[in-house]
Parts: sequence; C-alpha cells; structure tokens
Amino acid sequence: MKFAGRPSWQVRTDLAQPLVIALHLRDAAGLDVAADAVVPPLEPAVPLDAALVPYATEQAAAQWAQVWQSMLDNHPEFSGVPPVFAEPLHGLPAALTALAKAGLPNALAWFHACKQEDLQYLRASGGRPGRRMGVGLGIGELVRRIEQDNGREAVPFTLRISLLPVAGIWARRVRHGHVLLSRSMCEDEAACEAFLDPVLRDLA
Repeated sequence: MKFAGRPSWQVRTDLAQPLVIALHLRDAAGLDVAADAVVPPLEPAVPLDAALVPYATEQAAAQWAQVWQSMLDNHPEFSGVPPVFAEPLHGLPAALTALAKAGLPNALAWFHACKQEDLQYLRASGGRPGRRMGVGLGIGELVRRIEQDNGREAVPFTLRISLLPVAGIWARRVRHGHVLLSRSMCEDEAACEAFLDPVLRDLA
C-alpha cells in the first residue's frame, strides 16, 4: 500500500514476503541466530518442525543472519526486499539452501494464510485498512505536526514500513527510509507514534 503526502513524500506499507519466509524458516528449524539479527518469534507461534531440525546447523544459522542483513540493505532494483526465497532457489549459501528446500512449502503456506487474514481484516473494516495494516498510524497527522514545528513543508521523502507478524510491541529502523514494525506495534497508537515521530522528523 502506498500513501502520498505533500509535497511529494510517500509512505509504503507492506507485509514483506521474503522477511516473513526467512523468519518462518528460522522458527520452524529452531535456528540459533546471532544477537544482532534477533527478531521476535512469529505470532502465532510456529512450532518446531522435526523434519527441519537436522538442517539447523551453526553454519545455516550464520548464513541465515547474513542473508537477513542482505535483505535489509538497499536494493533499488526491487520495490522492496529481494525475493531470495522465491522458487527456484538461487544465490543462497549451501546450508541455507538445504534448509529452504525442506521448509519453503510450509513457510509459503503460512505466509499466504497470514496475508489472507489481513485481507479479511481489510474487508471487515469496510475497505479501510486501519491500524492493523499500518494506515491508521496517523502518519499524515504526524507529518503535519512536524511541518508546524519546523515552520515549513516537509521535504520529499519515502518511508517504507514492513509489517512483520512477530510477537510483542517491537520496531526497528533498519535503514534511513525503512522500518520494521510488529502488528502489535501498529495497534498501539501511542507506542507507534513514539517510534515513528523521530524517524519522520529525521526524514522530513
């Protein structure tokens, strides 16, 4: 979803499939990833898959952390994060490729069920995505407040919000114009505003 403001700022909100797939593989296999790549577990919780446990090696965990970071780097050739877990798999390190081949079908099914849940929420809200999909974050109001404080219109900027179905009120700014938000964060207006306000002030 895209929201254009004045004069030319944009906020794009999405449920980033590659990120969700990566998190599902991590949780289902029980990968012990590096602390700097730690993201809360998916919600609803993904049970440990005994078939994937043999692939949860230290090498696979290290490669997972590297691929996760690469997906958060700036990739102007994509509208969002690169589709590294798309079929056919290519470009993944060997240990992670073995895990992805074994776990990708269930991960994709989980992602599509999650996406369908969001679409049902959208229909139930009468076509207004609301806080659940990040639209009701009051971004327009925040930008207008920042413009009043600065005494000028906001400069052109683009902010990408990747919604992740992870547990708890959680958010992280991963690049200058890219943040990750949990659904619970989106539904907590005060917490969401407190996180986004300094980000938008920096951009605007």
